[in-house]
Amino acid sequence: MKASYHVAVSAGVSLGFQAIFQSWPATLGCFLSGVLIDLDHYLEYYIFKKSFPYKYKHLLRFCYYGKDSKIYLIFHGYEYLMILWIVISFFHLSLLPIGIAVGLTVHIFFDQFTNPVKPLFYFLTFRIYHHFEKTKILTKEYFELNSMGKDI
Repeated sequence: MKASYHVAVSAGVSLGFQAIFQSWPATLGCFLSGVLIDLDHYLEYYIFKKSFPYKYKHLLRFCYYGKDSKIYLIFHGYEYLMILWIVISFFHLSLLPIGIAVGLTVHIFFDQFTNPVKPLFYFLTFRIYHHFEKTKILTKEYFELNSMGKDI
């Protein structure tokens, strides 16, 4: 999912969060976590290119059409969400961690249903098990779209 869509979805979810809970810090946490989780794309770019992208379009090209055989996305993981939600529930944490958890959860769920990935892709353990190899963790649709040069 493109960053602009994550910004729009995060803004909408955050406004709903604000309407329900009336907490600007938690609302900001919800918005920022829903957008900034994608910083791992920049880290991945750096791992493979040994530099940071100077323009956002360079990052997009790398994410959509990169020929590298692996994909890590270390911040995207259902395991993190499970741990975070358990900690929030067990320790009855304030609204700020709840806002952050909501933002992260919405982001990963939207990624799950809009990106051409295998059903277990957003489990970090699944990616580790398959050595982060694109051919084992992405769908055929990803490679078909990639070979045609279409946006994924």
